[in-house]
Formats: sequence, C-alpha cells, structure tokens
Amino acid sequence: MPIALQGEITIVRARIATVEPSEGGVVLRIDGRRYEFPDAWALPGLVDAHAHIVGLGIAQREAYLRGAQSKDECIERVGAMLSRRGDWIVARGWNHELWSPPQFPTAADLDAIFADVPVALTRVDGHALWVNSRALDIAGISETTSSPPGGAILRSDDGKPSGILLDTAMEFVERHIPPLTATDVEEAILAATDLCSRAGLTEIHDMDVDPTNLPIFTNLAEAGKLRCRVLSWVRGQHRQWHRAGILPTVGQLHRVVGIKLFADGALGSRGAALLDPYFDDPTTSGLLLLDRDDMISHIESALEDGFTSIAVHAIGDRAVRTVLDAFEEIRLRYPNSDDVRLRIEHSQVVHPNDLLRYVQVGAIASVQPIHCTSDATMATRRLGMRTQHAYRWRSFLECGVVLCAGSDFPVESHDPLLGIEAFCRRTPPHSQNPWHPEESISRRDALDAYTIAAHRAADTNYRRGRILPGMDADITIFDRNLETCHDSEITQARTFATVVGGTLYMHK
Repeated sequence: MPIALQGEITIVRARIATVEPSEGGVVLRIDGRRYEFPDAWALPGLVDAHAHIVGLGIAQREAYLRGAQSKDECIERVGAMLSRRGDWIVARGWNHELWSPPQFPTAADLDAIFADVPVALTRVDGHALWVNSRALDIAGISETTSSPPGGAILRSDDGKPSGILLDTAMEFVERHIPPLTATDVEEAILAATDLCSRAGLTEIHDMDVDPTNLPIFTNLAEAGKLRCRVLSWVRGQHRQWHRAGILPTVGQLHRVVGIKLFADGALGSRGAALLDPYFDDPTTSGLLLLDRDDMISHIESALEDGFTSIAVHAIGDRAVRTVLDAFEEIRLRYPNSDDVRLRIEHSQVVHPNDLLRYVQVGAIASVQPIHCTSDATMATRRLGMRTQHAYRWRSFLECGVVLCAGSDFPVESHDPLLGIEAFCRRTPPHSQNPWHPEESISRRDALDAYTIAAHRAADTNYRRGRILPGMDADITIFDRNLETCHDSEITQARTFATVVGGTLYMHK
C-alpha cells in the first residue's frame, strides 16, 4: 500500500474521517471547510525522532558556528555577534574536522581576541567545550585539576589545560554560565517549532529536556501556540527528572513520555566508547559515561516513576553493547515490560554480534541519517576498516529491528528531506560516490522511519503514522510524491502545508 496519496481527506474533530483517493492533487475538508492543493501529495505527518528544540531556537539568535571552515572563522563569527549570557560569551557549532589541519583549537586562540571576558564555545555534537583562559580561571581548572569520571581535560605539552573539555569535564565551566531565562526558552521553542513546521514536521521527539523547561512547553501547548506535537524525554544522567519530581504526563500537543541517558560521548571528539582503540589515536578507546549497573539503576528508578520510554545515547560499539547488556537485564527483571520502549539513540557503530540482540531485547534503533553523510570523512579517520560496522541501516532492517529517524538538530539541519536523501543515497557532501552503499535503504523504508516507525518508537502507532480513517489528522503536504520522485528531487520538494491534530498550517 503506497504511503503517499492524492485525493480528498475529510477531517472531523482532529481525526481523519474519510479518505477518497483520486488523481490531480490533495483536497482537505476540515470541519466543513475545503482546501485545495493542486498536483500536491499527502504523506503521514513527518516526525523527527531525535532533536533538541530549545537548542535550535537559540541557534537562531546566538552566534552559530556550524560549517565554519577554520578556527579563525569561528572567532570572527563570535566577534561579529558577541552572543552573551550575562558576562559570558557563548556560541555553538564548531567542528574542527572541517578545518585544515583537523586539530582541536586552544584557549590561546581565544585569548588573543577575548582576554578579559569568559568565552565558552560548544562543539557541534555538544560533547566538547572550547574555552578561553578566563573561563578556565573562573571554573578553577588548572594543571593540577583531575579529569572527572566520564570526561577529560585535554592538556598541552606542558601539562596545562589546553582549553578543550570533553563530556563531563564540560560541567566544570557550564555551571558558571548564566542559564537561559523563561522568556529566552519560550521564544526559542516558538522559533524552532515554526521552522520545523515549515520543513514538513508535525511531531518532534525532544531529547534531554531540562525539567525547568517543561512547564513552558505545557503552557504553550495549552495556548495552542505549538505548531508541532512535542514529546519530551527528560534529562536523566544525574536523575534530574527524579529530583525535580517529574512524572509522565498526557496531552495532545505536549507530553512527557520518557527519560534520556548517555552511555558515551561522540566520535568527533573521540569520546564515543569503542571496543578497540581509535584508528587515528591508539591511546584512547573513548569514554563510557554510565556503566551497566549504573544504567540499570537509573532505568529502574524511571520505571518505578511510571515512565515507559527509556532513550540512551550510544555511539560507539562498546557503549552500544553496554546498553544492550543493561536492557537485557531489565527485560529479565521486568518480564511484563513489553510496553516499555527501550531506545538506543544514534546506534552509530554496532558490532556484528550485537545486531540481533536489538531484536532479542526489544531495542529500537533511533538513528540520524544525515550524521552518516556529514561524518563520513571523520568516521573513516576514527574507525579505519571498522566503518563497515557504522550507520548500519539496512542491516538493522534485515534483522527486524525497528528503525526510526531524526536529525539531532541543531547538530544537523532540521530539514527531514536531507535525512531521507541520506538514507537512500548515502553520499557525503562534495562527493559523487555513496559511502558504504550496501547499507542504504529504500525510499519506502526511509519514509517509514520518519512516520510509522517513529510512532512505534513512541507507542503512538495505533493512532498516528498512516492516512487512514480513525487516525489522528497529522499530515504533511508536499509538491511532489516523495515515495517515487527521482533521488535528485528529494531535497527540492516544497512543503505546501502541515496538519497537526486537524489544525492546518499553510506554508508559502
């Protein structure tokens, strides 16, 4: 059965009442009003199954460094915008893998321009912080400061802190940066959900949400100001959800559904936990942020609080195996936990012995296809021949693993069309050749990952993910058939409109 259709769709009280296929375009009848979209095609509303809404909104107003081709360009962008939080200059998005040579920057690079004001610049993946000497002083980081468990203070040849902090070491500085205000957060949410709606998204799985932001989402939802449904997975690495007294909630536009944990860092900063050392740095195999027993303890606490969705960030194959070990024990301790969604976010490097274990423990692979094309050059440097075990989309599907898709915005673009193209073409930017094309997937499987599979990952597939009578009226309308158009046309598609719970948003 095709997933894209033309015809007349009648919507009554936020649900699809009837679907009458016909050629020529899409007609919507919403509570008696008629809207025509000639030559258009309707898809079930697209879902981003892993994203960071506030981060995307803030990136629209603060200096954003994604795509900068050198550390000097990063510093120029920061100087041009001078994005401040109190006395601090902050920005995000730098990626030293785009620079020549691809080396970490230093505090001295920033000191030359920003000597008297603290500066904290977050790497594009959110797992490394580039700071100046003033920031190091405020945080009390010196040559005698030890790296914390699950983190690293990188050092120069003389043993002094270099200005790069990885994973948990970032917290030394971050605790001194003034937090966003409630107004900042509200404006960021509205800006981000508007951008996502225009890109064709109707639902977002928002990961690692600060508990203090949840009431803002709820208030915006109750006021009808959210243009996308938002499902929140609350920050859980230090049991923040539990300390704040957060419990699952219900709602049409916003729900709190789960918790988010981190098993490791990222490949780009060599923080992803690997079974074997990094190909380009044999002195390290990455950072494991939670071991098996700690992970089990966190998950049990969440289950006792009534959560039925657990999302764990795992990029390296050692981290993935650790998460699978923890999930296996959880299934043994809770034999009636079939309704609990256990998700492995990113699932980037997976040892062949662990593919079938996803099915055995009921783990969902929540992937970000655009990471593959963006990371191909860097991943080859980090992994060598082990890239054959990375971004294993077709292997997952052939093993029967539920594969859902997102973007990890603002790490990558919020545009789902870029992800769909990456799934199918697997071709890095500025390249004509697909990277490990044996792991590419079909157009239909790609669209399923952004629709029905994403809803399976959130336990909402019984009411969303198909354009059928009785389902929620979440629909995306494009100017072409994304199921059958040529690969080269995918990213050229234009969003005419989205429908979220029967509410129509027109996009010009």
